Amino acid sequence: MAHIFVVDDDSNILQLITEYLRKDGFTVTAFSDGSDLVERVHTDKPDCLILDIMMPGVNGLALLTSIRTFTEMPIIMVSARGEEMDRIIGLELGCNDFLRKPFHPRELIGRVKGMLRLVQTYRPNEEQEAGKGIRVGNLTLNEEFRLVEIDDQEISFTSREYELLVFLAKHLERPFSREQLIQQVWKYDFMGELRVVDDLVKRLRKKLGDAGAALAIETLWGFGYKATVKG
Repeated sequence: MAHIFVVDDDSNILQLITEYLRKDGFTVTAFSDGSDLVERVHTDKPDCLILDIMMPGVNGLALLTSIRTFTEMPIIMVSARGEEMDRIIGLELGCNDFLRKPFHPRELIGRVKGMLRLVQTYRPNEEQEAGKGIRVGNLTLNEEFRLVEIDDQEISFTSREYELLVFLAKHLERPFSREQLIQQVWKYDFMGELRVVDDLVKRLRKKLGDAGAALAIETLWGFGYKATVKG
């Protein structure tokens, strides 16, 4: 079963989350602060991280920034503060999901399972990473020949549409701001308006939808977009 790291300075919440996860069969390592978290993530390589924002010493956002420099594992952030800016900053720094306290432990576990299921099913294998293809359900991306197939039928995409599709397919469930997508797709300092990303996403969505692709692009209001898999 997957190994989950849980970090929270509230001992009652830490114990509650840990107990629920263990009852579901997960291996859990609990931390009351983040003093050695980055090193432990390096050495233990957990499958998912549940990370509180407000903690003494190094806060969760700083830890998230450090961890995202070397791993793409699912990270769910939790916070007792109800400020929208916490969610936006967390998403911008690379968390996959965000929960406001108080929350029911079963909701958190459901989100953990959903993240792990996607990682297991759609993470590119070694052959895909070598450039032979990325597969998400019925959608296949061949980077070597820049081909896109849905249900074994080749679909035509513009260069920008293709670059955005490949980038999002490689980072399923990872949220990105419009600014981040511009940096990844245009790959230079962009002086135009951010709505160019919205226009590109709109065109890409239509082509994916018309072809019945399993991959969908979800809007994160006030932030940006992420790729997900139709359930």
